[in-house]
Amino acid sequence: MNKYIIEFIGTYFLMLAICMSVIGGLGSFAPIAIGMTLIGVIYMGGHISSAHYNPAVTLAFILCKKMYKSDVLGYLVAQFSAAFLATITASFLLKDHSSVIEISMLDLSLNIFPALLAEFLGTFILCLVILNVAIAKGTAGNSFYGIAIGFTVIGIAYAFGGISGGAFNPAVAVGISMAEMVRWNDIWIFVVANFAGGAVAAFVFQLTTEMKE
Repeated sequence: MNKYIIEFIGTYFLMLAICMSVIGGLGSFAPIAIGMTLIGVIYMGGHISSAHYNPAVTLAFILCKKMYKSDVLGYLVAQFSAAFLATITASFLLKDHSSVIEISMLDLSLNIFPALLAEFLGTFILCLVILNVAIAKGTAGNSFYGIAIGFTVIGIAYAFGGISGGAFNPAVAVGISMAEMVRWNDIWIFVVANFAGGAVAAFVFQLTTEMKE
């Protein structure tokens, strides 16, 4: 149960940071706020739940046989419910806030194939970084995994955010759809690309670690 609680808390504050920084008007500084929040919650929960906070990461872990199958449902419920509640919280907090910017689906009418590719590439490298710094034998006991993951999120958010909205996470995709940052009609783009990115990252991780051994 402790793992599920941590997954909920970590995903909640990640999603809250996304909504508060993007809708709250941080503009180009939003990816930094999001990445720094992620660094914090990774160090907070990494030793308890491995700090997935992302269903695509959970998929990568299960494909690499680094978590129990019996935990998958609990992780997914925690992640998606946290994203939902965080979006509701942000909506309440920003309801009457004078600095809230007016956004219209982040001015995004997603171009399907570029968005699919951007979400796939971003999720792939994010999951591959997580697998290598969190569970690879060669980096066991390191103290930099939270920073590596957080800065990867900052980088891919700047690189791909303008193309796809920059979710790289199916739970976050639900949250940003609820917050009307992207269109509900495009939710499948995130689900397909994010889970595909996690799956391919797991394959590459297993392939490269086996070759190294």
